[in-house]
Amino acid sequence: MITSSEKKRNNLGIYLHIPFCVRKCRYCDFLSFERTLPEAMDSYAHKLAEEIAGRGSRFSTDRITDSVYVGGGTPSLLPAEDLEEVMDAVYSCFRVADDAEITLEANPGTLTAENLAAYKSLGINRLSLGCQSLSESKLAYLGRIHGRDEVYEAFDLCRKAGFDNVNMDLMFGLPGESFEDWAHDIFEAIMLEPEHISFYSLQVEEGTEVYQEIMDGAVQQPDEVLDRKMYHAAIQAFTAAGYTHYEISNAAKAGCESRHNLKYWSLDEYLGFGLGAHSFANGCRFANTDSYEAYLSSESIDDMTQWIHRNTKTDTVKEYVFLGLRKTEGIHLPTFASRFGEKFWDIYPEETKELIGRGLLEEQGDMLRLTPLGLDLSNIVFSEYV
Repeated sequence: MITSSEKKRNNLGIYLHIPFCVRKCRYCDFLSFERTLPEAMDSYAHKLAEEIAGRGSRFSTDRITDSVYVGGGTPSLLPAEDLEEVMDAVYSCFRVADDAEITLEANPGTLTAENLAAYKSLGINRLSLGCQSLSESKLAYLGRIHGRDEVYEAFDLCRKAGFDNVNMDLMFGLPGESFEDWAHDIFEAIMLEPEHISFYSLQVEEGTEVYQEIMDGAVQQPDEVLDRKMYHAAIQAFTAAGYTHYEISNAAKAGCESRHNLKYWSLDEYLGFGLGAHSFANGCRFANTDSYEAYLSSESIDDMTQWIHRNTKTDTVKEYVFLGLRKTEGIHLPTFASRFGEKFWDIYPEETKELIGRGLLEEQGDMLRLTPLGLDLSNIVFSEYV
């Protein structure tokens, strides 16, 4: 007999990558670029629909797809007719559940009543708004195309269009940012009442404008003590406002946890479509080319695939552990034993004992999870299992 949790794990997630942006943000190293000509978007949408049909035929159609995530880039730049072509391909090639979570990432500066109505008609029921801040100075520093007022306008438009599941992205730890600056962002975010909040410290990536400024000594990031003070202040405030801190950098109202992202953290299977998209299915990890020209000119699914890696059992166990520990509830040890045929403590006795002794992990009942200190030093914990 297949248990309900096993049935859920057998469900498939789908990720669709839209790489277009109005302009590249100053901190961003994602696979995206400034390209907004309608013909470029049309060509990309055609190829993406073609890939969905081709790769979809290789995977079992009896599996239920219960999450679709359209990410980028700025997917809300894509004309409605192009998005319709892509979503039609998904619905035609996969068994999408009636209650599937279907998310679209959007920049607040690109939303209108018209495109929101189009999203609703295409089955999109969750929006992820890349706000990053409600401070004009922070938004300007990051190079965002929207301002504070547009964040408020976007939320108002979303609610009027009937969206009742909205995520808000927030970033802290910017050069020159004070604790008071971040506290104000937290306060305003709570007042907007999104169903989900993703909050994360600025990651300085090589090759970005922000990286170069820091390397040149022109600006300095907040020190580690201030960064952690900001992080814990957010957790405390969101929890007090009725959100559950369910993953290192995510909080949600009851029932609004990101179903799609939980697939990643639970090592469930998903297919990625589009430029540079990654997949994990049938025991393999594979990824598409990150060359825009190569992707558009590919004549087959094999042509656009950049690499394939078949996981060993050891690979999969390691991934399950360090991804699962991102969830604040941690790893359910009986589920681990059922999935891998071995007890967790039999595989990782010494490193786990040491991490518990250092106050970074704790075992409570059947769960193994990060402590508050472990949340701050999670990379140290993860490194012991990879």
